[in-house]
Amino acid sequence: MESPTDEPEEQYGLCWPGKQHARELALAPAAATLRPCPEESLAWDTTRNLLIEGDNLEALKLLQADYAGAVKLIYIDPPYNTGKDFVYRDDFRDTVRGYQERTGPAPGQATSDTSGRFHAACLNMLYPRLLAARSLLREDGVIFISIDDNEIGNLRLVCDEVFGEANRIAIICHRARASVSNDRIISSNHNFVLLYARNGAEIFARRSRFGLPPELRGFDLSDERGAFKYVPVDGPGGAAKGNPHYTFLGVTGHFRFSRERMQRMHEEGLVEKVGNGLQQKHYRHDAARSRRTDTTWWDDRLYTASASARLKELMGADCFDGPKPVELIQRMLELWAREPGDVVLDFFAGSGTTGHAVLAQDALDGVGRRFVLVQLPEPLDPARREQAAAAGYCDALGLPRTVAELTKERLRRAARKVAADHPGAAGDRGFRVYRLAER
Repeated sequence: MESPTDEPEEQYGLCWPGKQHARELALAPAAATLRPCPEESLAWDTTRNLLIEGDNLEALKLLQADYAGAVKLIYIDPPYNTGKDFVYRDDFRDTVRGYQERTGPAPGQATSDTSGRFHAACLNMLYPRLLAARSLLREDGVIFISIDDNEIGNLRLVCDEVFGEANRIAIICHRARASVSNDRIISSNHNFVLLYARNGAEIFARRSRFGLPPELRGFDLSDERGAFKYVPVDGPGGAAKGNPHYTFLGVTGHFRFSRERMQRMHEEGLVEKVGNGLQQKHYRHDAARSRRTDTTWWDDRLYTASASARLKELMGADCFDGPKPVELIQRMLELWAREPGDVVLDFFAGSGTTGHAVLAQDALDGVGRRFVLVQLPEPLDPARREQAAAAGYCDALGLPRTVAELTKERLRRAARKVAADHPGAAGDRGFRVYRLAER
């Protein structure tokens, strides 16, 4: 009789058919190159934002050259694996017959059951992309992943493996629907957002290494309102970023604020001439209020239904099903991407919500973030009911019938709306388009 010590050694972890090949795909060199498309871009000569059209795994590999260890925040909203076929048809994608031949039916299960095949296909699609994405993150970078309850369990285990269980910061519940239906005993009205760090220890060390958090240090001056420090009012990037140019209090330059807003701030005692330049008073109590500890229950922003209505208004047609609210991404930016030049990546760009959010948030706080988006040119079939409106929209604008074309159009319209809503704000509202092509 065999003793327990004679049994093969077993390890804890998530296994599925195709995992090894998925890892090999992540490590394989890129088979494509990037072809610039200035005619499809906005402000090609000055913008630092990117939109890459093509398979996101290939794009992530190509981004390693310039963005390895440089991305502050990643947000993705991948397919939720509801039983529909994935558009990302990697060559390791299994068939029902192939999967069942290798695994066989579970006890008590009919051979027609394909739930394992769908889970395996989802994991095989996500796993190599997460591996490639991790190396793009800065040491203090984070990734947010929206998901529903179909794959939350598996995705958590995969992320624990890719990023490390110790680097899991939170699992956020995002209230995605304001109302519930009565067709189920318990009707779900939320999705999940997994939040992982590249290096959780580095993030928390940076917060505590010097006592006060960085955003609360250096307030060495004071007046009747409290402790403050001077911060420049110069617009980052100067004329190249569209900062307004004028003379104020005898100082001429490209400024972060419009002349009217600068005048109001001066009258309120918030802008002063210090030496030969202009400075803004930044009070510690304001910084402390903006530095908040968030919770894992996010229900104070607009729901997906209202996000769909506002996107329909922006586009002039109902082109996208269930886009994420711009405010949801802005909340992430406020929490984790607050330094000039912070790079924000979304490699399941979809309708372009992440790019829109970067434009909108920068108009509010002037940080100067950059976005990198990747979107597959998924074909839109006018014969399919759920795609007919989007295909017709592309036809009306003379665009190819793909989701990537809708992404670009949304970004163009978002840039115009942000400029109209914030006429005095400066910022980079363009994007360069690149398309994957064979080497």
